[in-house]
Amino acid sequence: MRPTSQTTYRFSFGPWNISTGADPFGPPVRQEMEYARKLKAYKELGFDAVQLHDDDIVPADLDWPSTQKGVADVKKILDGEGLFVEIIAPRLWEDPRTIDGAFTANSPADRQYALDRARRCVDIAREIGCKNYVLWLAREGSYIREAKDAKTGVARVVDAWNAILEHDHEIRVLGEAKPNEPMDRPTCRPSAT
Repeated sequence: MRPTSQTTYRFSFGPWNISTGADPFGPPVRQEMEYARKLKAYKELGFDAVQLHDDDIVPADLDWPSTQKGVADVKKILDGEGLFVEIIAPRLWEDPRTIDGAFTANSPADRQYALDRARRCVDIAREIGCKNYVLWLAREGSYIREAKDAKTGVARVVDAWNAILEHDHEIRVLGEAKPNEPMDRPTCRPSAT
């Protein structure tokens, strides 16, 4: 006999997936969609939640009062559409200071920038009502043999995660492990004959 209760699944995705269709090999194929319109499309498509980066909500260089106002504005749009934020993540891989990695950068100043931004993202998560915090260590594992000592790099990542958890004991840190992404060269070699 089958149980009478059904499992309900809820799905989410990030607004960056509603893009202009541009890629490294060609130009945009459609116009940019207004941010509020992207969020409205979620419910129209049957989604309940949104995945966001810190700078999907507010620019990364705002002071804290402006950040709080910007977060409140986005939260109002989300609430109006009946959406919640499933995960939030700091976008650490696109800043010039994180080209050498964020938490594993050789530069102490660059590591500090990454940690400050990661903590700020935790604060944004708290403001928007999200406890799931994703860290994609995008440049941390790339070319580590050429640029960094692996043992030191791993210790720096552990220290950063501990600092994030100390900043907010309620946050849930989730890892998005893709250590070889992005890459600028093939990862596989032709087989010998």
